[in-house]
Formats: sequence, C-alpha cells, structure tokens
Amino acid sequence: MKPTIPTLLALLLLVPACGKPKTDTTNPGDTTASTTDGGDAGAVTDEPQPEPPPAQDPDPAELAQGVHQVLTGNYEEAIATLEPIHTGMREPSQMRASGLAGGWLAVAHAQIVFENAEAPAQYGLEMASKLQDPEVEAAAKLGRGALLLAQEDYDAAKQALQAAAAASPASAQGILAQVLHAQALIGTAFGSAESTELAKPEDLDAAKRSYEAALQAAGGTGAEADILKGRANEGLAAVAKYKRDKAALCAAAFAAVDQYKAAGASSFLLDGPSRMASDEKCKKK
Repeated sequence: MKPTIPTLLALLLLVPACGKPKTDTTNPGDTTASTTDGGDAGAVTDEPQPEPPPAQDPDPAELAQGVHQVLTGNYEEAIATLEPIHTGMREPSQMRASGLAGGWLAVAHAQIVFENAEAPAQYGLEMASKLQDPEVEAAAKLGRGALLLAQEDYDAAKQALQAAAAASPASAQGILAQVLHAQALIGTAFGSAESTELAKPEDLDAAKRSYEAALQAAGGTGAEADILKGRANEGLAAVAKYKRDKAALCAAAFAAVDQYKAAGASSFLLDGPSRMASDEKCKKK
C-alpha cells in the first residue's frame, strides 16, 4: 500500500447603593453606563479589538486554473501557475488569493518534493488566521495535511485534514481534504507504507466512510465534480482491494477511470484505477 499523495473580560465594578438614591453615572469617555444599584448596561473591555481585515480583491482567474491542475494531477503545471500568485500577490487586499494559492501550492509540492510544501502551507495558515475565511483555512490545512501525509505522519495528517474538511465541507479544498483524510486512515490501518498486514482494520472501515462522504459532497456535474468523484472512487477501489472485494473494486475503479477521463486527468492519476482494474482482470458490464 503506497500513500500518495486556537479576554480577559473587565468586570464592571458594582458600587453598593449604601442608602443613596439611584443615579445613572457615566464617566467621560465611557461608552457604557452603570447604575449605582448594581445594574449593568454593558460590559467594558480594556483590550483593543483587532481591526477587521481589509476588503479582498476578487480571486484571479489563474487561481482556479491552478486548483484544477492540482486536482487533475498536473502538479508541475500547478506549481508554475500558483507560485506567482502565492509570492507576487502580497498586498493587504490580496491576502485571500495568496493564502489560497499557498495551500494549493503546498498540495502540489507534497506530491513531488514534499519539503517544498512547508513554507506555502505555513503562509496559508497565517493568512487564514488573519482573514477568518473558511475557504482559506480549508486550503491551508489541506496543504499542511498533504505535507504530513507525504511524510507518513498519518495521525497528524488525519487531524489536519479532518479540520480542513470541517472548515469548508462543500468546497474543492474541503472535499479533497476528505479524500486525503481517508488516505491517512488507510495509512493508520496498515501502520506504515511498507506493511501488508492490517494493524487497525477499523480504520479501513473509517476510510471507506470518508471516501463515501467525499463522493456525496462532490455531487453535481462538471470537470471539478468529476475529478473529485474520480478521486473518491479510486479510494473506494483501493479499500475494496484490501478487503478482497473484487466486485466493489471493479465498479469503483471503472467509475474512477471514466470520471478522470471526463475531467481531463493526467495519465499519472489515470494509472492508479486503471492498474487496479487490470490486475483484478475486471470486465466492464
């Protein structure tokens, strides 16, 4: 089995009435009022509130192109497309674009030279914390999870990818995170990339559920839906292989091949389900 791919609230001092008549008191500069009988018209905080992020520019068209290249397995092309967005769009109004590019760039790097994924994944996480944008958060944690998966740190990868999927479950980054989360579960099921014996069979069952969730979330039609469904079906074929369920393997593998072809996937991606179907001598009905 080979893996691929966290106020101090200022307490309003209550002044006892001590027999004095009830009066409203507001100190100069205060934005809230208190009453001498213990009434509280609002909490006061001494801590400065963070300024909201500036309005963000629309995502550049090249970003969608780079995401499609990652999804279809054209990783070197994706790096060439996403790198200029990640490194060149650093104005305050471009944090979303560069943060998204950083997360997806990390995914692409993790498939080729995983050490190169560290910096863009970290940058994406920084932008996510500044923007509070769920799609940026999902992309950044997807990038981090892809790096951990490439390093075969399956437990840490599971956590990062589960968080990515939860941050933006209906987005491409959230759905791909669900797929890679399942892949990490296969890793923990076997314990290592070299093992052929199941160490935790329950994780293989969990992987199947995660692939099925990704398949359902992908839904719809179009190239993006096709490629995401293809990735989920390839994973289901792999689970069926480990469970020695030939019928399920063949059905999922053929579905993946068809979806990959419809989305224009690379030969690198097509090779996986095609080889599984060939090895099992699957026959299309």
